[in-house]
Amino acid sequence: MKCFENEQKTYFSKSIRKNLNFMRNIYKMKNGLGRKLSALIQEFPVKNIQGTLNREISSIAFDSREVKKGSLFVAIHGLKQDGFKFINDAIARGASAFITETPIDRFAGLDINKNKVTAICVEDSRSALAWVGAEFYHQPSNRIDVFGVTGTNGKTTVTYVLDSIYKIKNGRSGIIGTINCCYGNTSFASPITTPESLNLNQMLHEMAEQKIDQCFLEVSSHSLSLKRVCGMNFSVGVFTNLSRDHLDFHGTMDNYKEAKKKLFRCNHIKKLVVNIDDSVGREIATEFPENLLTVGIKKHADVMAEDYSLSELGSSFVLKTPLGSCNIQTHLLGLHNIYNLILAASAALHQGLSLDHIAQGLRSVLGVPGRFERVSCAQNFSVVVDYAHTDEALRNVLRAARGFTSGRVITVFGCGGDRDIGKRKEMGRVAIEES
Repeated sequence: MKCFENEQKTYFSKSIRKNLNFMRNIYKMKNGLGRKLSALIQEFPVKNIQGTLNREISSIAFDSREVKKGSLFVAIHGLKQDGFKFINDAIARGASAFITETPIDRFAGLDINKNKVTAICVEDSRSALAWVGAEFYHQPSNRIDVFGVTGTNGKTTVTYVLDSIYKIKNGRSGIIGTINCCYGNTSFASPITTPESLNLNQMLHEMAEQKIDQCFLEVSSHSLSLKRVCGMNFSVGVFTNLSRDHLDFHGTMDNYKEAKKKLFRCNHIKKLVVNIDDSVGREIATEFPENLLTVGIKKHADVMAEDYSLSELGSSFVLKTPLGSCNIQTHLLGLHNIYNLILAASAALHQGLSLDHIAQGLRSVLGVPGRFERVSCAQNFSVVVDYAHTDEALRNVLRAARGFTSGRVITVFGCGGDRDIGKRKEMGRVAIEES
């Protein structure tokens, strides 16, 4: 099981790039995705342009290896490489235009006029990639209901529970997140939690063309900082919780918190669902009070779980909503999963689903891959695997395990050597205290 998402990977693996290229070619043939360069950058702020905007763009790429004849190449600053270094390669492969943050007066050696290529200088290439990607794929987040789920823990489970709820309603939905990207007949493992903006817009376009109605999208803090969802339209934005994670990337907890808030500050969110038992959730609820459903167990909220009971077979609680209450019996274990269930229920409720449909969906969830997943080999003891990679997540799963264990709880956990080493001590402390 993948223990830590590698958000430092800028490019998809070869097999995934091949899969996406295959799908891209199908949709280009069927739907004529070629667009004029002038239309792609219309209304986007640019600093300078050299060359004509009257060019037909056949595809967009941020990896020069993906450039074809007629491509628009967007040179972005990666975490390890500057895309400016690959502009020559993109031109050699047939790019008709490129976008860069580098001033155009530094392009003398590229002989732009001789190569009949247009250069566009912008303030921020990542924002430009998100913009032109959305334009190229005809604003796909306007054509499908996108549920964006952010927070330290619970994102994957919330998206899977939402998928179960909508399947009860016979809805056609897709999931993009840590485990996989799955929609229609397309399914492949995810190299990162939230894809780069161009790939994300392509997948949302494919969903819209396949008449898929909802996409449940995990939105990582990396993707928010790196503008992978910049300018997207979300039918519902969900905040789960915040605890220490990714400080190797964000530096401080305050930076990490502010990154999470960008989902609500820097995008078009129609409706919000926020866990106000979490202190950062309360900040978000105060800052964005419009079209908000609050969720809680300890604090009074719009949607609550009351009279909960936890056992080794599952959990039960009373789901209390503005539309009424109902009893829920679930296979998911632990109090943390009750939070995930009521967050998903609230998002569906916000979109007008009936309480009966929601209750059926919650009861139908058998489990989520790698999330408190039992491993059974006819042994006379329980083995559980969980994705927990923060001290708070580890505490949650150990308390859930302790709830149905009369003997010892043996804990094995790891922390990636190239990630936030500061949380190792905290996770070790939790393992000692809770085992």
